[in-house]
Order: sequence, then C-alpha cells, then structure tokens
Amino acid sequence: MKTVLSTSFRLTAFLSLGFWWFWMLGGAAYYYAVEHASIWSSVTSGGGIALAICVAGVFCAVVSEAFNVKS
Repeated sequence: MKTVLSTSFRLTAFLSLGFWWFWMLGGAAYYYAVEHASIWSSVTSGGGIALAICVAGVFCAVVSEAFNVKS
C-alpha cells in the first residue's frame, strides 16, 4: 500500500510539473515569437527575476532528487 501511494504521488507530481513546464514554455514562445517582446527587458524585470529564481529552484530540486535515488 505504501508503494502504491508513493508511486501515485510521484506520478501526480510528474504530471503537474510537466504541465507547468509545457505551459511556461508555450507562453514564452508565444510572447517572444508573436508579440516580438524584448528578452532583455523581460529578464531584468521583477517578474523575470522571480521566474528565474523559481526555475533554478525546481531544477536544483530535480537534480538533487536524481542524486538521491536508492536502489
């Protein structure tokens, strides 16, 4: 039962993070390709800095989890 719960939670987290990444990359592609926005002004804004910190945190969590895999 514990394994089933653990697997279901991992699957749910994987799907929700995958959807979030898809939504973020799709939105960024639309914003820069269709709206012809400046990447530099977006990155140096407060929202861009917060997004960069959030993405770096998620990336570090994924890498940390990859190194902590137990056989």
